[in-house]
Amino acid sequence: MLLDIVRINGTVRHYGLEGGFWAVRGDDSTTYDPLGGLPSLFRQDGLRVFLEAKVRSDMSGIHMAGPIVEIIAIRRLEP
Repeated sequence: MLLDIVRINGTVRHYGLEGGFWAVRGDDSTTYDPLGGLPSLFRQDGLRVFLEAKVRSDMSGIHMAGPIVEIIAIRRLEP
């Protein structure tokens, strides 16, 4: 199965839907929903990050915020 890889800069956001979850709102205006959740070190609303991830179009979730992604790499961006 072919999976798309995305490499984006974005902002970590906490969403209150379905009990609350963390996601990355990309500078491309897409909200990326990390499979298994965002690592705890990055659960900081407003944190700027670089995200490299596989888009898991073969999966669906309850958040319905945007595509589910499997994180390959994530790092903080300098302000």
